[in-house]
Amino acid sequence: MKPRPAILLAALVALVAKLYCAAATVGTNDVDSFYNFGRFIWENGLLAQYRATPEFNHTPLVGWFCAAIYGIGHGFAFNWLLRLPGIAADFVAVAVLLRWPRNPDEPGPAPWAVALFALSPVNFMISGFHGNVDSVLACLLLLAARESVRDRVNSCALFFGLACQVKIIPILLAPALFFFWLGRGKGWRFFLLASAIILAGWAVPLVAIPDVFLHNVLGYSSNWGSWGVTLGLHATGWPAFAPVGFQDLTSWESTVMAVLKWSIVGGALAAGWQRRHEPAARLPGTLMMIWAVFFCAAPGVGAQYLVWFAPLLVLQNPRWFAAVTAASSLFLFVFYTTISHGLPWNHGVSTADILSRWVAWSILPWATLTAYLVWSVNERAQPLGRISAVSQ
Repeated sequence: MKPRPAILLAALVALVAKLYCAAATVGTNDVDSFYNFGRFIWENGLLAQYRATPEFNHTPLVGWFCAAIYGIGHGFAFNWLLRLPGIAADFVAVAVLLRWPRNPDEPGPAPWAVALFALSPVNFMISGFHGNVDSVLACLLLLAARESVRDRVNSCALFFGLACQVKIIPILLAPALFFFWLGRGKGWRFFLLASAIILAGWAVPLVAIPDVFLHNVLGYSSNWGSWGVTLGLHATGWPAFAPVGFQDLTSWESTVMAVLKWSIVGGALAAGWQRRHEPAARLPGTLMMIWAVFFCAAPGVGAQYLVWFAPLLVLQNPRWFAAVTAASSLFLFVFYTTISHGLPWNHGVSTADILSRWVAWSILPWATLTAYLVWSVNERAQPLGRISAVSQ
């Protein structure tokens, strides 16, 4: 069997397995939260949800989606319906990778890496079990990158704008895309189109309750002490770094978090600006580098975030994709098994009192992504042809 049909078959098998997992399990406490959001919005409206629950830091589209799937059967099959878009997005991403634009300098992703992505344990655990919308975000950003490689600014802006309707974090990649199109004389068209799509989707709360909406969505702070730098500082035992979570943090913790966040913003701007004139084939590598900066310096990371960059890393470097997938799979397996209180998984609830039982395993993906970031910085100096050869 040729590689493409075999990979599509593998993706189909993975899709069925994820659908079964979604039907047979409750998922994590994220599903519980989305259920409560959906019921409240169905009964009281989106604006009331933003006013009533500061923890509702999601975009309007996600809120309306939760309300819609709650209203279909007043909660019946909610857990399965919530995971359905992410499961479908994984399959679409495989199809996009298989039809990635090719040229003599960039032959496209390695088939074995696309096959690994199709069968990725990371995507199975997050799309099939966790219960969130992160895989949809990853697929839309992959589509935006593909349209950039094809020199289609309008559709790039469309897919990027739609990604920002799923979660706000793609804004971090906006400078790189803007600088990319600016170098091709289309920067302001991208900016205006993407901005129009984003503002249209956010218009209702942005006009009606701008202060509440911006505070909930833009003011969200990560959890201290469960990832990367903040995990290391918390492990020192110094009282100033002892509190974990996102509430009642010390002034030292707040300062460190602010420094880390601004470092991420600065890194995203620098990467986008420095690489603005590089060939379109290298844009996925620029976007992946920004994700690596984020995961290296982020004060806290949700387990489900580990699907954001996966399709881009398949394109950038298959070997690094395999390494990050292995590290992330080990961490996620321990995490979901711990919060589900053993196998088989059914309902995983992450609480502060069991944090110490899984948090050390988060060092694996953090350290691997940090190593990738170091490699990526050094890789930029190599000629494109050499990079393509090494990547395969």
